[in-house]
Amino acid sequence: MYEHGIWRLHFVCRVSIDDAELPDDGVAGIDLGICNLATISYGDESVLYPGGALKEDEYYFAKKRAETDDSASRKARRLDRKRTDRRTHFLHTLSKDIVSECSKRGVGTIVVGDLGGIREDENGDARNWGKHGNLDLHGWAFDRSTSMLDYKAEECGIAVVTKSERNTSKTCSECGRSDDRQRVQRGLYVCECGLVANADSNGAENIRQKVLPNLACDGGDRDNGWLAQPAVRLFDCSEGRFAPREQVVNREP
Repeated sequence: MYEHGIWRLHFVCRVSIDDAELPDDGVAGIDLGICNLATISYGDESVLYPGGALKEDEYYFAKKRAETDDSASRKARRLDRKRTDRRTHFLHTLSKDIVSECSKRGVGTIVVGDLGGIREDENGDARNWGKHGNLDLHGWAFDRSTSMLDYKAEECGIAVVTKSERNTSKTCSECGRSDDRQRVQRGLYVCECGLVANADSNGAENIRQKVLPNLACDGGDRDNGWLAQPAVRLFDCSEGRFAPREQVVNREP
């Protein structure tokens, strides 16, 4: 394929998965977002993937693009290509790390929140999230990231299913109570049953429970401290990969 003055050769490969390499029956739930690009619940642990590095790139290139006199100029096209390449690398790295972490934990099914319609309101018109919100929302390729996650997971024998995110942000993953007031502030979820959780972790656990309905509202006394203190994996700008926050030196902002 000839693109932007460069020939690119694409290969499609079939990969056989050895029965010994097949994953276990664990289930992970993924809540996709803007501040935290992905939040994963494994049922006994949650992990955040903040998007500071990608957002910084998006703002930088949007600003540089606006400074060009001609949107069709060579400089503008070069900026567009670089922005696209960096975003693609980031999304590939993100999806690869998620699948790798799921594989290590014996996850056999990944449940991803369906964000269909997030860019449109009930009338089909573009939602107005404010100047910075719109830049974040329209710059974040939800569909593409899910597609990358899907084929990378398939290579490891992990199934990816999508489920509606309806009410997952306002429902308690411990008792099932649903109330907008329980999300007391951005990033914090507090329920009358005593659950105090990171809001995105709570949402990811609700998504996970979409395929494990018996877990929700079972009345059991599960330890939920992991919902309040999720682990964090940051993008290491110097290494070009994600790693635990404490191991990252050149971290995203």
